[in-house]
Amino acid sequence: MTILSTDNTHPSGVAEQRLRQIFRPVEADLRAVGRCLDRRLQAPHDTAVREVVRSLERSAGKRLRPALVLLSSRAVHASHNGHPVSPRDPVPIAAAMELIHMASLVHDDFIDAAPVRHHRSSINARWGGAVSVALGDYLCAGAFHLTAECGDPQMFAHLGSALCAMCEGEMLQVLNRGNLALSEQDCLVVVEKKTAALFAACCAAGAAAAVAADATQECLRQFGLHLGIAFQILDDCKDLLSDQTLLGKKPAQDLLAGDMTLPLLLLLKSAGRGAELRHLQPSAVDAKLLNRIRRDLRSSEAGVRAQRQVRSHTDQAREALEPLAESDAKLSLCQLADFIGESVSEILAR
Repeated sequence: MTILSTDNTHPSGVAEQRLRQIFRPVEADLRAVGRCLDRRLQAPHDTAVREVVRSLERSAGKRLRPALVLLSSRAVHASHNGHPVSPRDPVPIAAAMELIHMASLVHDDFIDAAPVRHHRSSINARWGGAVSVALGDYLCAGAFHLTAECGDPQMFAHLGSALCAMCEGEMLQVLNRGNLALSEQDCLVVVEKKTAALFAACCAAGAAAAVAADATQECLRQFGLHLGIAFQILDDCKDLLSDQTLLGKKPAQDLLAGDMTLPLLLLLKSAGRGAELRHLQPSAVDAKLLNRIRRDLRSSEAGVRAQRQVRSHTDQAREALEPLAESDAKLSLCQLADFIGESVSEILAR
């Protein structure tokens, strides 16, 4: 299974090469995660089911969530400073977290009727909603099966709490489609539940695998939470500002679905901007209007405020790591926060 693309001539290839450098301390373990996922996706015996499941092998993402598990575990090892511990293998839980993420994407594409994911037809587009729901459930079941291999009941708490939060966040987002009265805090609650909760669980579970004290697990959980919020704001900016080649899917999916993301909300509230959004029907979004929205987001206070939000959360993420000993893994986690902040600035400046 390919962990990252190697097209370094395209902006996405440059970004992925940067991530590859950040993930270098856990490169070998990420390959082990890939093999673990391969085995899981090749498990079905029925030919038709195996075709559906294995189609996900060709849509591998950046493996950010497994990397967070592995880097957090490694950072805790360094902080033990030679004290004897009996750590658990973080690879199964890292693979489990990726399966949960994959399941969420399959379900999202069904809910949003998205035709493309990672430059390929989505599961929903190829096999329909019923198969999408069943596949997402299958991936979640596989995640809990892998978690059992860790031999630590605490891992189920990390995984289960994240999954519950993600489902709550999805329901909140769908129930509030087209609701222009949402506040920034309302948007951030959805972001925290849908995305940041899994980031936080990845970091806390990685720390738990390394037998970290509760206080250290909480430090890493806070790091993951703030990193996840910053990451989702970046992703929401990309959804509006990037093209299909860069995204691997149709741009403005959130806008077309009626989802009020933070960048859209900030644009709506920006003085003299976003007037067309106030009475916007998703069916009315065309290339001309999308380009207008992109120009307004880049040139208005909305873009500045989005960057400030990201900077605030990446700063809080780095601060959460201060109690940990210096190590290559801690440095990579800090670099990941920097990477997200830099990416938001770059996409808003294009």
